[in-house]
Amino acid sequence: MITTPTHPVMHFYGFSRMPFGKEFDSADAFTSPSFADSVAMLALGVESEDILLVSGPIGSGKSVALRSFIAALDPNRFAPVYIRGLGLSASDLVKSILLALLVEPPFNPTKARSLYFKSVAEHPRKPVIVIDDAQDMKEPALLSVKNLVNFNSDSLSKITFVLCGQPELKETLRYSRLASVNQRIRHWVEFSGLSLPDTCGYIDHAVTYAGRPTALFSDSAKAEIHKRSLGIPRRINRICLRTLFEGAARGRSIIDESTVVSDEV
Repeated sequence: MITTPTHPVMHFYGFSRMPFGKEFDSADAFTSPSFADSVAMLALGVESEDILLVSGPIGSGKSVALRSFIAALDPNRFAPVYIRGLGLSASDLVKSILLALLVEPPFNPTKARSLYFKSVAEHPRKPVIVIDDAQDMKEPALLSVKNLVNFNSDSLSKITFVLCGQPELKETLRYSRLASVNQRIRHWVEFSGLSLPDTCGYIDHAVTYAGRPTALFSDSAKAEIHKRSLGIPRRINRICLRTLFEGAARGRSIIDESTVVSDEV
């Protein structure tokens, strides 16, 4: 039997797994009140809205929230589709949706669009198209979303697009040429940094999830981490992980304010 060597940091601090990483099930994510509210608001919006907007700075927890939102969707009622927005064209968007719905898209863009409307209208479950990094979509693709939610005079929502991106996505949608898309967005979620209490809870949750039953970071250390990270989860992870590496190297069994390291390269 081959065993995987234990990472020295795990061994030193008594972890069963490395904390502050991105490899975890959505069910194990730290659910701060603001995080839980955001996921709940998305769940409400998907019932009736054509386009939802999720925005926030890099590393603020948007992608984790999307994973939790998708995992919680009723598979009997919804068909979630996850797409990355980087360089996505209008034609690519339609073809990606068709492929995700197990429909072979024709080469001709006009025929692909016609097949898209037929396939979505006849699908037994409502497609939920989650576009991550939507700020990186080509503008015609972003503009096409407005047309892709129009199903003649049918008042029922046949499909929901969730546009997720950095704060500049909101600014882009304010351009006059994208007003038709912006006006269709009646429901949105905005992420920001965690509060000090939530940052403390986030750190404690990560340590417990890693298998350590006793406290590791002092209250002063958690306050210093919140100050340096501005409450952004990805920065919290980076600071904590670097601090643990240095702490293990120097034999520090407890992390206090003086041992917190910077997240700057």
